[in-house]
Amino acid sequence: MLLVAFCAFSTVCWAQNEKALTVKAARALETDPLSDGTIAMEKPVLEWVIKTDEVNLIACGGVFSLFSDKKNKSASDMTAAYMIGMAAFKIEHPESAKDEDAAQLAGATTALKAYTGIIKTKPKNKFEAIDALVDKMNNNQLADLIRAQNCGKK
Repeated sequence: MLLVAFCAFSTVCWAQNEKALTVKAARALETDPLSDGTIAMEKPVLEWVIKTDEVNLIACGGVFSLFSDKKNKSASDMTAAYMIGMAAFKIEHPESAKDEDAAQLAGATTALKAYTGIIKTKPKNKFEAIDALVDKMNNNQLADLIRAQNCGKK
């Protein structure tokens, strides 16, 4: 009981809960992006991901531009999924947290899986350029595309 009370007020435990929620949100975005539960998690997780020092993210213009076209009706959902997916990767794989290509791939994969789930419910959101990226993901060609963006290079 004392441990529970301590954990409830501890910054360390709070961060651990936020990290667990980030991973949970990433998996939910990949499987059921439009469910009420996923939508409820998305905003607080995204806010934490943006504000925290616990996880450092690089929004790589080369990757981000792949799905941020203004004509893409799912662009904002995909952007959130991309950021949350990268954060979840860095939380789940702290030994690879500095491997920016791997983090970018994880974020892009989460974004593309979210898109796939979105268009099942909202077929009018289909976007040809994103469909091509989904094909690359499904054919194990997405990693090469991500590496070509040089996100890990300074």
